[in-house]
Amino acid sequence: MYMDMPIDPEKRKAALAFLKAHRTGVLATISPEGAPHTRLVYYACDDAFIIHFLTLKGTRKAVDLASHRQAAFTVAAEQVPQALELEGTVEDVTETATIDSTLSKLTENWLSNPSYGAPLTRFDAGSIITYYRLTPTWIRWGDFTSGHKTADVLTNISAP
Repeated sequence: MYMDMPIDPEKRKAALAFLKAHRTGVLATISPEGAPHTRLVYYACDDAFIIHFLTLKGTRKAVDLASHRQAAFTVAAEQVPQALELEGTVEDVTETATIDSTLSKLTENWLSNPSYGAPLTRFDAGSIITYYRLTPTWIRWGDFTSGHKTADVLTNISAP
C-alpha cells in the first residue's frame, strides 16, 4: 500500500515548493460543540511544512482553536491538479513571535491583494491579531499530473 512506501525526496521537495508557492489555504477546525468549521486563510510556511497564519481574537477560528488544538489544512490548485493536506496541532504563538523570514513572508502574503487586501483588513482597526502555528503530524501530497495508480499520485510526507 502507498502509505508504507518510502518517502521520495523529490516528491517531498515538490510538495514543499507547492506549499510555498501559494498564499491561501483552507483551515478546518472543530467548534467547542463539536461542529466542523472551515475557512480560507492567508498563510506562510517554513521548510518543515509548519503553517503560520493570523486571525483576530474572538473569531470563530480563535474560539475553536482555544477549545480544540487539532486542525487540518489544505492547499489545492485546479489548473495543475495538485493538493497538499496536513493535519496537526495548532499553537497560539502571539506572545513569543519574533520577526523572521516566515513572519515577513506571512505579512507579504497577507498584503498581496492590492485591490482588497486580506479579509482581516476589513475588521475594526482596534481588534487584536493573534498569530498561530500549525505543526503537522501528518502530511499527504497529491500530484495528479501523472500516474494512474494511487501510489503514483498520493505520497505521505513524514511530518517534522
